[in-house]
Amino acid sequence: MQLFMQISISIALGIAGLIVLILGARWLNSSSLSKRLDQYVASPLENSGNKANAVRIQPRLITGSFFNRTITPAIHAIGGFFGRLTPGGAIEGLAQKLLVAGNPLGLGAREFYGITMASTFLGVYLAFVIIRRGTMTLNVALSILVLILFYAFPKVWLQNRINQRQKGVRRGLPDAMDMLSVCATAGLGFDQSLQRVSEYWNTPIGHEFGRVINEMEMGLTRRDALRNLSDRLQIREISSFVALILQTEQLGMSISDTLHAQAEQMRVERRFRAQEQAQKAPIKMLIPMALLIFPALLAVILGPSLPILREIFNSL
Repeated sequence: MQLFMQISISIALGIAGLIVLILGARWLNSSSLSKRLDQYVASPLENSGNKANAVRIQPRLITGSFFNRTITPAIHAIGGFFGRLTPGGAIEGLAQKLLVAGNPLGLGAREFYGITMASTFLGVYLAFVIIRRGTMTLNVALSILVLILFYAFPKVWLQNRINQRQKGVRRGLPDAMDMLSVCATAGLGFDQSLQRVSEYWNTPIGHEFGRVINEMEMGLTRRDALRNLSDRLQIREISSFVALILQTEQLGMSISDTLHAQAEQMRVERRFRAQEQAQKAPIKMLIPMALLIFPALLAVILGPSLPILREIFNSL
């Protein structure tokens, strides 16, 4: 009897749902909203009877990569949720690091701190899951390794972005100094020279010079804009360049001569950095040689003698 009642109720609910769907479809077909949508959207604009009142609805185009449309908003949401717990004392130093890194992914200090907390919580959860499988030495060591990796990954990633940006600025700085010197020698002012470099060089230093020009157009003085440049990058070469330009402006010296001397010094420093990297190359090559090349050499050299050595030890 109970089974018969359940079957009857299921059939009744199915019939009621079917009736609701039929009535809803008929209402949509007869409603004024459906007619207006059919007039302005479904029907072509050329076949519309009232062309003067017709509205052409443009399709919405999806722009940007999949990462920017999906992953980046999710990262911002997670960072904003956990960033509410951020202490005030940790904001200033983190904001300065993000500024030096060029604000990757548009992250703020609270959002990045929230991402760090979320990564730490995820590492704690994974470490707990690993330990629950057993308290063996390997599981404990693996859980500690996972916890350290998830805790340090955001900080290592941020520091890597800072190093890459500073390296890009150092790489393009001598060429930018040369072009500034050429522009100043040709008769352009310092501001016009910065603008010309920012328009010509699609590099990090070119973008930073363009930002200096934008700040001066917004009302900042040249001194404040250049000091902001030094604070954003925190590179010794940029700091010395800014100090030299401000001193030249204060003393009334020639900008072109100063830029020419600075460009020459930058080229010398770039040559010294290249020589330093070349001297580090042999030391860096020791690790792959020890792990990859030396075992192969030992196998080639000692391989033919292994049967003879085995016979000698067997005879003993």
